[in-house]
Amino acid sequence: MKKGIKRRVVWSYLILIIFSVALFETMLIFALRVYYLDGVKQVLRDQGTMFSTFYEQELIEDRLKVDPETMLDQYRFLVEAQVQLVDEKGNLIADSHEYTKINMSDYTDIKTALGGLTGYLDTELDEERVLVVTQPLKRGSTVIGAIRFTTSLEQVNKVFTQNTLFLLSFGGVVILTAAIISYFLANTITKPVSAITLAAQQMASGKLSTRIPKEKDDEIGKLADTLNYMAKEIERHEQLKNEFIASVSHELRTPLTSIKGWAITLQSMSADRFFHDGLDIISKESDRLNGLLNELLDFSSLSSGRLPLVFKNVSLASLIQQVVQQLEPRAKRQGLTFSAVLDPEAGEINGDQNRLKQVLMNLLDNAFKFTPSNGRITVELKRGDDVAVIMIHDTGIGISEAELKLVRDKFYKGKSKSSGSGLGLAIVDEIIQAHNGYFSIISKEGMGTTAEIGLPLDKIHKTG
Repeated sequence: MKKGIKRRVVWSYLILIIFSVALFETMLIFALRVYYLDGVKQVLRDQGTMFSTFYEQELIEDRLKVDPETMLDQYRFLVEAQVQLVDEKGNLIADSHEYTKINMSDYTDIKTALGGLTGYLDTELDEERVLVVTQPLKRGSTVIGAIRFTTSLEQVNKVFTQNTLFLLSFGGVVILTAAIISYFLANTITKPVSAITLAAQQMASGKLSTRIPKEKDDEIGKLADTLNYMAKEIERHEQLKNEFIASVSHELRTPLTSIKGWAITLQSMSADRFFHDGLDIISKESDRLNGLLNELLDFSSLSSGRLPLVFKNVSLASLIQQVVQQLEPRAKRQGLTFSAVLDPEAGEINGDQNRLKQVLMNLLDNAFKFTPSNGRITVELKRGDDVAVIMIHDTGIGISEAELKLVRDKFYKGKSKSSGSGLGLAIVDEIIQAHNGYFSIISKEGMGTTAEIGLPLDKIHKTG
């Protein structure tokens, strides 16, 4: 069980139940022990009282010392016990078992009985637990001796042990039942919380259409309603933002086209070097702004799902070869080693060729920007167990650990002067997600970068 609310809830219930069961069973076991011992003591006391009553006249006539053995033999006791008679000085004068003349006045139970009270002794005799009950024998108010009962507690302990084992087993069943109930009770709390956590993670990753099912109208249900409302509002604002970006981008295209057109026209009409250079800068900046507007439009359309993708069979190896041939002149200009390693077994993928080409161009453009002269860029295509993998390796400046977590965020621009609009990798991520694939970046500052794209096998068809 994972650490979290479920574990805390289960253990809270379980510790409470274990403590309650342990306390209750301790008290009950103690009460049972007292009950059984008190029962035996009561029976033996009653036997002593009946003996005194039966021989009341003899005790009045002080005949206890005359023939104690006869008195002991004639009386029929109703318990299995060794019965002994002692005089007022503690001398043993009769025994139902083996008789030996001894003085027992040092025994605590004898002392108590000769003092006029019932004496008790719980001890071990011949490796056996025994209970001794000694009842005073009186002539009027004068103690003239005592009758002593010694009985084995073996049977009592056996019954007590059986009952204790039963109680412990019952307690174990109660604790096990409580553990199961606690687990299911914890699930009623943690399951909706887990669903809310998962949905919140999906919302945070940009899937704002995710909604949390409301199971009960309680605090967790209200939390689900709040998150759903929040996602709905963010989705609405995101849609408004995308529409605004699309609208502004469309509106800016016309004046930019006019600016570029007039810059080219005026450039051809002027021989002045100063005006020629200025108009060239205007033309290039117009192209840069057009590129930025295209990226904004692509990203807003992709993230809002309004840009339809045209899926068809695309040969990944052929597509990569086209891109490599297109960029080879740039590699030569920059003094870079540019190559492709293609696995012919990768086959074809059902995808949008133009968008996949855009992905490769964006990633390779970054590789060219951040790889110095004499560096190396390699595009590798291979077929894995469950994915077709495209990897773009470069020996460029790499990305710091802090920036690596942020480079795929939209509008994030790194510290390098070569950084673009901050939308290229975000667009790549959107396109790959639309193809049910994955996109990751592995990099270390000063050690180069590897961009990896994976497309699941269920969308790959091996050519024959």
